[in-house]
Amino acid sequence: MVLLSRHTLVWSLLASVVLVLGGCGGLNRNMQSTFLSGHDLVAMTDKMAAAIASDPHIAALTARGPIVIVLTPLNNMTNEIIPRGQGDIFLHRVRVLLTAQPSLRSRFVFVLNPQTYQYLLAQQGMPTNDLGGRAALLKPGYALQATFYSDTKANGYSRSDYYLCTYRLTNIITGELVWEGTYEVKKAVTASFLE
Repeated sequence: MVLLSRHTLVWSLLASVVLVLGGCGGLNRNMQSTFLSGHDLVAMTDKMAAAIASDPHIAALTARGPIVIVLTPLNNMTNEIIPRGQGDIFLHRVRVLLTAQPSLRSRFVFVLNPQTYQYLLAQQGMPTNDLGGRAALLKPGYALQATFYSDTKANGYSRSDYYLCTYRLTNIITGELVWEGTYEVKKAVTASFLE
C-alpha cells in the first residue's frame, strides 16, 4: 500500500512539473532545435548538386565522358550525433539530384563503395576476394565526400549552433580537389520567457 502511494505521488509530481512548464511556456515551446533539419537537408543538397552540375571545370571533365564517382560516409566533426543512415542522406540526395535527368546521367555515374559491393556479392553467394578480376566492374575515379563542422555556444538560457558543411569532389588517383562547395547556417533557441 505504501509502495502504491509513493508510485502515485511520483507520477503526480511529474504531471505537475509538466503542467507548470507547459503553462509557463517552458523551454522551446515550438520544439525548435539548433540541429540540422529536413529544410537544411533540402536546401544544402539542392545547392551542392546545382553547383556541381554547373561548375566549368567539372563540365570540361565530363565533356570527355562521364566521371565515375563513389560516395564516402559523412565525416561528422560536429558535437551532434548523426547516425550513419541519417548522414548518408546528405550525400545520397546529391547523387539522386545528379542522376535525375538523362542529361546529367550522361555526365555522372555513381558506383557502390567496395564494402557494399562485397556485401552484395556475399549475399548472392559469390566470391568476394576478386574484385579486380571482374571486367564489368566500374572503378571510380572520383570520391564525393562531405564533412560537417559546428561551433556551439550554450548557457542556461540559450543555445546557438553555427554549421559549416563542406562537400568535396576529389580525384582518387591524383588526390586533386576538383570541386568544393559549402553550406553555412546558424541556428539559435532561447528560453521562451526571454523571447
